[in-house]
Amino acid sequence: MPGPDPKLVLGPFLLGVMFNIGLEGALVLQFFHYWDTFRTDKTWVRLFVLYLFVLETLNTAFGIAIVWEPLMTEYATPKALMFFPTYLPTQPFVTTLISTPMQIFVAWRIYAGTRNPWLPIIIVICAIGSIAGAYWTGVTVIIVKTFLRKEEVNHPSIVWSSFTTAADVFMTIGLTYILIKNRKKNPSNAHGLNKAIQVTVQTGIITAIFALLDVVLFNTQPENTINFVWDFGLSKLYTNILISCMNARAAPTNVNMVANIHNALFGDDTGPYSITKAGMGAVESTTDTEGSIESKVEQV
Repeated sequence: MPGPDPKLVLGPFLLGVMFNIGLEGALVLQFFHYWDTFRTDKTWVRLFVLYLFVLETLNTAFGIAIVWEPLMTEYATPKALMFFPTYLPTQPFVTTLISTPMQIFVAWRIYAGTRNPWLPIIIVICAIGSIAGAYWTGVTVIIVKTFLRKEEVNHPSIVWSSFTTAADVFMTIGLTYILIKNRKKNPSNAHGLNKAIQVTVQTGIITAIFALLDVVLFNTQPENTINFVWDFGLSKLYTNILISCMNARAAPTNVNMVANIHNALFGDDTGPYSITKAGMGAVESTTDTEGSIESKVEQV
């Protein structure tokens, strides 16, 4: 009886890691631009971006280790096609340590833009369900160990990917709603906002499609690992999209650079919802000014 086809078992690992490395290169550029340009952001926001960058770099390193073992260390041996790579369980663990905090962050920004708690709460629930399913998946991979028992990983994988996909869909709905609401307030900029809506929808659809392809192919193609072509790059998409949104703001040194672009995530960047130190200070300054005016009026 012929054994598993290396091209269908190890090939997707290699393609997925190559895609991951490519997105890591884009992330490096995004991160250093953000870190150097937006120094007035609140400390916890900058540390959050640094946290994402460090974990993404670890994720890339683990991905390289995953393909190195069967293609180099165990090259041309039965073990290469018999056992899961040793570092494979790190994929769900590290991915959700990145995606879950990011989904919660986006949920907070959607609340800042809508002041409606229901959709953010649903996103947070999906994010928590996603990390629970991911850790269940990782532990199951450690237990089953072999490709022949791959079907036993199906149930936790479905839980993980279903919650992740649901969070992606709800985030897209929330961000699109914010942009549509802004378009109604500013009809003169409707053409540009229509483009922004399209970009936001496409961004959400891309991550949702990646998650759907991951779970569908994982469960319908038990004889191969083609789902990993998309699985390895999923967290990189999240991080690149988030930091690119942060970079698509008016830079402190050139406030007019992106003044004509409405940013769904950071359109309402004032008061307690501001991610910049200046944003909160501006509101406090305005309040103080209004208070002094009122006091002068009372004196008159």
